Amino acid sequence: MKKSKRVIRVLLIMMLAVFLFNVHGTSNVQAAKLPKKLYKLVKGKWYTENSASGYNIKFTRTRVKYYDRQTNKVVKSCKIKKVKKIKSGNYKGGYRIVFKDGRWIASFISTDKKAKSFDFFDITDGGSRYSGGACITRGKR
Repeated sequence: MKKSKRVIRVLLIMMLAVFLFNVHGTSNVQAAKLPKKLYKLVKGKWYTENSASGYNIKFTRTRVKYYDRQTNKVVKSCKIKKVKKIKSGNYKGGYRIVFKDGRWIASFISTDKKAKSFDFFDITDGGSRYSGGACITRGKR
């Protein structure tokens, strides 16, 4: 009898610990802010390269918003997690904007210093998968 009570008590403590960890992990998530210089470059309308069912994109200081092309309604609103200037490699001088929506994590990397277009990388599983159809450029389709 005592052993079963002890097992139940341990299980309850473990469940409480998991609950507190999850609540703490989600409640303290802070969005990063785009620097003013970068925000001036990226504000305005963008569109994904995927011509058939792509999205229109808009940046705020703390979010990346995806709009449906036909209805112009927000489909997804992602928190910006990190903004970093790239110092080496193919994208030297550009910016990397990492954003998250639930479990999905992705990033846009500017192809030049002027941020005229961004390449898209899905980094959800720790990898870095490029998607040409999800890259964004200026304007509207």
